[in-house]
Amino acid sequence: MKRFLTIVSMALLVLSCGKKQLETTYDTQEKSIQSIVESLGKSNPDATTEYVKGSVKVTVVQGEGEALQEGGAVSFYYAGYQISGTSLSSGNLFATNNEEFAGSIGWRVSDSTSFAIKTIDLSKDDLVEGLRNGLVGVRGGDECYILFSGKHGFGKKNVGNVPPRAGLAYHLWIKSVSNN
Repeated sequence: MKRFLTIVSMALLVLSCGKKQLETTYDTQEKSIQSIVESLGKSNPDATTEYVKGSVKVTVVQGEGEALQEGGAVSFYYAGYQISGTSLSSGNLFATNNEEFAGSIGWRVSDSTSFAIKTIDLSKDDLVEGLRNGLVGVRGGDECYILFSGKHGFGKKNVGNVPPRAGLAYHLWIKSVSNN
């Protein structure tokens, strides 16, 4: 019985340390996100910032028309970044479907890259939580950034070259919104 209690105690200690380390990682990501948000605000004086369920949306160009609702669909171009440090750079880019943007930063394009516009139906499509939360409210013509810690990202999964629990940022060029 004594040995069993020792093993259980050690297991709980390991789990506790792992959870504490994970929270520290998320706290560090949140600080990086805040620095990026401040930088975006300084370089775009008309930018608006909205905090939504763990995501931060910084809109640098305001669109027009109806705002995307929970069950709606949205079409957009994007550039996805892994958050590392206090800025977004081409070195942290993991995906884009925006051919003009890819060319402007000299991003290497693979044969599997599709530059087709992405359309998401929020009522049907599976989407990472942080991006889904940030998309609600976008309008056609918006240019925005949606940032979130690994707590609202891919979770424990490795996705492409993005490691588990990575903080993510998406630069989005919204083309259209439909709430039908």
